[in-house]
Amino acid sequence: MRRIHIIGSGPRTGTTLLHEVMISCFDIDCYSEHEARIHSQEPVSGNIYLTKHPSDYYAVNLPLKFNSQLYVLCMIRDPRDAVVSKHNSHPDIYWAGLRYWKLFLEYWTRLNKHERFIAIKYENLVTDPDSVQDFIQTKLDFLKKNNNFSDYHNVVNPGNKSINALNGIRSINPLGIGNWKNHIPRLVGQIKLHGDISEDLIYFQYEKDKLWLNLLDGIEGDFSKSYWPEYFSDKDLKKRKFAEKIELTNIFLRKIGVNTSRIKMVLKNKIRKK
Repeated sequence: MRRIHIIGSGPRTGTTLLHEVMISCFDIDCYSEHEARIHSQEPVSGNIYLTKHPSDYYAVNLPLKFNSQLYVLCMIRDPRDAVVSKHNSHPDIYWAGLRYWKLFLEYWTRLNKHERFIAIKYENLVTDPDSVQDFIQTKLDFLKKNNNFSDYHNVVNPGNKSINALNGIRSINPLGIGNWKNHIPRLVGQIKLHGDISEDLIYFQYEKDKLWLNLLDGIEGDFSKSYWPEYFSDKDLKKRKFAEKIELTNIFLRKIGVNTSRIKMVLKNKIRKK
């Protein structure tokens, strides 16, 4: 079974949108209802299994090396827009800070070397969805197209969790690009907490230079809490990284024909105790 796993440069990067358009516009027979980690149990039968978890970038490096049927689609979004985005379930609070972006950068270089690691910019998806669909089909030539990405809102049938993450179903549009300019105090606070991101913005071609920082001059920072904590604890990082070991175990056991359900449960219990 071919496995397609969607990750992102952090939360609020368009992973749910890509997940839903993939289900609606390609012939994919198995998929998670919403989020599923890289080590989630694969269906017993099927041709293509699609899953997504935005911050699984710390757990896919070795699975990409040892599972030739794994393909990782990585959504990258301007981190300034990502950290000012809000989730429909908690509309009065910012969802996540720059901690995810900073951690993502630690894994980017090694992940980007994999042939089956495919980076997609959120900005490209929302401005020219059909071109992104063509790009994905070029990289994953086993996919059969059913509908155009640009028509997904007419055929999508998402679950409640996806609807909440998407803040409702509507046609794909670029309205969220540059929204950070309406939340300058949030950016000032995040940069003071996590450091300047100008070099990152230049590398990913979101800025040509550091002049954008002039917009932050003289603005008092907003240090209000995000829905997710501002920093990772050492325990949390170890727990997240352990997900990669679980999936490596799954890969080996599948190769020798062992049902991984029971072993997965044991490993999950081990994670909870860490």
